Amino acid sequence: MEDNENQSRHYPVKENMRWQRIEWRIQHAGFALLLLIVLAGAAGLFSKGWLSNQSVTSPDRRLSVDYERFGRRESNMDMTLRLKQLRGDSYQLQLRGPQLDNIQLQTLQPQPDEAWSTGDSLMLRWHRRADQQEATVWIGTQPQDFGRYRVTVTLDDASSVRFSQFVYP
Repeated sequence: MEDNENQSRHYPVKENMRWQRIEWRIQHAGFALLLLIVLAGAAGLFSKGWLSNQSVTSPDRRLSVDYERFGRRESNMDMTLRLKQLRGDSYQLQLRGPQLDNIQLQTLQPQPDEAWSTGDSLMLRWHRRADQQEATVWIGTQPQDFGRYRVTVTLDDASSVRFSQFVYP
């Protein structure tokens, strides 16, 4: 008698091939799902990476912000602010958002000459050198809670950008 691997059998082990094929399909689907999760993580869906890196620019092009769309709770998230066409004796940045209370500022370079907070805003002011037309500000933050963080950055009460970041638990 010839054994057929696709038929159910009772000896040496009882198995139902219909259910065995269903189990194999579930295993293959699970493998594909895990592979997609790993690839998405490597691409930056859960934190730093290609999918997470984002840039937004104000309509007048005086302010642009490079930031991370996705992050993790209590993990560092970086932001780079590029300022152009600076005018006057000083320039000022305002970071505003209802969730700013849940963000710890880890680094801020260069250090501002003045800093203060009002309500849900953080104000930063630097004195401008006579020949200075552009500046770059690096900010490192650490979210203390998960959820969506909506942020507005304004340069000299004129140029403004809005963006949101999603923080995973």
